[in-house]
Amino acid sequence: MANPPYSIKSWDRKSFENDPYGRNIWGTPPQGCADYAFEQHIQRSLNEQNGRSISLWPQGFLDRNSEEDIRTSFIMSDRIEAVIGLGRNLFYNSGMESCLVISRTKKVEERKGKILFINASDLVKKEKTISFLEDHHIQKILDAYEKGNDRDGLSRLVDVEDVITNRGSLNINLYVNKYEKSDDAFSEIYDTWLHNSDRLKKTMNKLLTGI
Repeated sequence: MANPPYSIKSWDRKSFENDPYGRNIWGTPPQGCADYAFEQHIQRSLNEQNGRSISLWPQGFLDRNSEEDIRTSFIMSDRIEAVIGLGRNLFYNSGMESCLVISRTKKVEERKGKILFINASDLVKKEKTISFLEDHHIQKILDAYEKGNDRDGLSRLVDVEDVITNRGSLNINLYVNKYEKSDDAFSEIYDTWLHNSDRLKKTMNKLLTGI
């Protein structure tokens, strides 16, 4: 488990290019952001047979152009098990949206070649200038992670090849959009609206007949 410092600009990039511990697995990040130096340090430290990690990052980690090559290599390693997007204002003095990146050196068979995306951006309780996760929010995220299936507006299991096609972007909204609903969902909403409209019409007729 790790919560590395975000987007450090003052770091020894030159030394990392020739890292004696082999931590530059997929390349050297740009000087302006050391996020993938920390992530590669984590990945290099994992046990090859049963290593697991979960890191907290700003969502820029998922999509910056300057890190596309490193990010794509990370994706192609098939270590990324899940990417979980969290809501705003979970940290004092910052309204940024963060994310959890979960990795395994050896995935279970049904998760191989796939990445689970969970959009939990609305699973927060807002209170003045700060937000926090309640127990039922955490449970819903955990259930989505453990089940690993597609759920409208919450989670989707995506082939690694499809992510690579999207320039290696891990941007959660590309795969799980809160504002998109399936045809079945719209049909259910429409049927409910018709049912309630019919009930209202009957009630109004009764009231008017009684006047």
